[in-house]
Amino acid sequence: MEPIFETALVTNGRVRLLDRHLARLARCGADPTQVAAVADAFRHASAVDQVLRVDVSDAGVVATARAPRAPTAVDLARVIAFDPSDATREAKRAGRGWAAAAEATAGSAEALLVSKDGLVGETTRANVFCLLAGEVVTPPAAGILSGITRSWVIETTAAVERPVTIAELQSADAVFLTTAGRGIVAVVGRHAPLVDDLARRWRAL
Repeated sequence: MEPIFETALVTNGRVRLLDRHLARLARCGADPTQVAAVADAFRHASAVDQVLRVDVSDAGVVATARAPRAPTAVDLARVIAFDPSDATREAKRAGRGWAAAAEATAGSAEALLVSKDGLVGETTRANVFCLLAGEVVTPPAAGILSGITRSWVIETTAAVERPVTIAELQSADAVFLTTAGRGIVAVVGRHAPLVDDLARRWRAL
């Protein structure tokens, strides 16, 4: 199998939405024994707050911990590196050379992946949401990874999945990112009370 992985924030030994992480692994090709090993890795993680990455391949299951990043607001830098027809991006594969290239282009900002014709995809590590005329909107899961936190936000807010243009994103009342490693992350200058509310609710999961 092609190597895949899952990443999640562990808080006091707790992993949010673990069942969804395990289900995604199975959809991406992990067998029941591998899924069970990943579940054990997450469930037996240290009580110290950390981001745990668990890699799965034919060679076995390997867990690596790192210190969590603070969910502080981020800047976005547009990078032309999104193709809605690229289904290979829809699984969490370990081979991520494309992400490293985009991040190098973005510098210290978060790399916002955009198509040549101005459609918004995701960042290299998070999904993108925006608030447009009171409606929560996110790009469809075509050519992007459908994140675990993304699925929770869609359910929680009844978000609409549809193509989003860069022009819409720039005019939105709020823009935020979702990631299992940080939760709900505001974008600098594009904040709204909804973002804080979702961040609190995610932390309480």
